[in-house]
Amino acid sequence: MIKVKKIALAGITLTAMLGASAATAAPIFMQGNFLWTQVSDDGTLGNGNAIPGLIHDPTGTGTFDTARGDYLRPGTPFEGFGVSADQFSTVGNRNSSSDSVSQVSIEDLSGGAFDNHVRWTGSANNGFFDIVHNFFFDDDDENVNMTTTITANSDLTNLAFSRAIDPDPDNYAGGSAATNNERGLDLNNDGDYDDAGELAQTDFVSASGVISGLTMGMFTDSDYEHNTGIESACCTQINPADYLIGGDFAPVAFGFDSSNDNGIGLGFMIGDLNEGESATLNYSYVFGDTVGTVDIPGDDDPTAVPVPATILLFGIGLMGINLRRRNVK
Repeated sequence: MIKVKKIALAGITLTAMLGASAATAAPIFMQGNFLWTQVSDDGTLGNGNAIPGLIHDPTGTGTFDTARGDYLRPGTPFEGFGVSADQFSTVGNRNSSSDSVSQVSIEDLSGGAFDNHVRWTGSANNGFFDIVHNFFFDDDDENVNMTTTITANSDLTNLAFSRAIDPDPDNYAGGSAATNNERGLDLNNDGDYDDAGELAQTDFVSASGVISGLTMGMFTDSDYEHNTGIESACCTQINPADYLIGGDFAPVAFGFDSSNDNGIGLGFMIGDLNEGESATLNYSYVFGDTVGTVDIPGDDDPTAVPVPATILLFGIGLMGINLRRRNVK
């Protein structure tokens, strides 16, 4: 189990360390044997309707069909993140609409600790926080691992984070945008989620193509309070509160059907951060040809989502400027 820590930065903000201006750069592509995607200037996977969105080849041969099997396109793509606190309403970025977190930098770190690794750094337009996303996987992985580090630029209370996506593996001509969606992994359908290989509803949510059965899930083993949700409110929701509630949600006007064109997401409650403190969350997008074969990171230890060595080195570097650490709780 990863021990997530809050790090006090002695008043030094990430924006100050990395530069206050928002640099722009072309999206960075990530390609392995199972997965092909790109990280956009918004810190999201996919870049509007550009190819690729997020394409999965379940054969692991690097054969990517751009006409079908793309979880994010065609149609209106949605993959994004949201941040909220008592001091401000939800802000965040989506890959198909304007953003409220500006890019500071985007770096291709592939070929180091992981075959594919992109680091995106941003700063909230409201000035309350800075944020860093790391996206990483090896060529033979059937998952995209992520860490998100949020640094408070002033004291924040009830700080929360979400990551969400509208996955449509069968959304092609003659296909369907609908998916079969479920929280938790109950392999023997006995309703308890605690048998070998199963995952709790708070830790895992999935969407499977109604035609192909191709499955994408979201998994976390974070020490922070967290939950999963399925939503059908046009599949663009990034409010962490919606996912922290758990279960299925949608405005009354939409109704709800768990086998429909729905989105899935994870919500995290970080709690209180003092000015200069940071919190890091770990989570993954996981894939399989069925929900029962999704590639959970560290299958021999389902609580092991890896952390890039570059994140650890980043922390060591910060310690060199008189930092102090304290364990969460």
